[in-house]
Amino acid sequence: MGLYMTVVLKEQHKNDFFIDLLNQELTDNYGANTCSKFASWQDLKEDVDYINFHPEGLKQLTDCKRPLTMKQLQENFYWFRVGEFSFKLSGDCTCDDSRDAVAVCKWLSQTKCKYIDKRQSSTYSKKIVSQYFNPLFEEEGYDLQLLWKQR
Repeated sequence: MGLYMTVVLKEQHKNDFFIDLLNQELTDNYGANTCSKFASWQDLKEDVDYINFHPEGLKQLTDCKRPLTMKQLQENFYWFRVGEFSFKLSGDCTCDDSRDAVAVCKWLSQTKCKYIDKRQSSTYSKKIVSQYFNPLFEEEGYDLQLLWKQR
């Protein structure tokens, strides 16, 4: 299974406006990749349409009866949950992927975790994330001081 970093937004922040701004801020100000970090309702809608109608999407989740709903995806697959960031810490990650986890850690530190549900979130501290990824970043020649620097 492995160890996952999970960050869940508070209910009042699980809306596309907040999530889109947050994903942009993570990229612009905290060094994350340009892909979405926290899933929005629009992302989930696009995913469910892809799985239900696209020829390649129809080849996925073949054991599930179509049409799949957004609710089914959210309930059964953690990577489809709106307003959540989940990242496998103990897997084979690239530096590019891992920068998303670093960016989320830096954002959490900067905002003092005021936007997240701490009871549903886990293993999101800088101490834990850096323990897993700093050796990878060092191997790739990253300056760890610069990587973890707050804005």
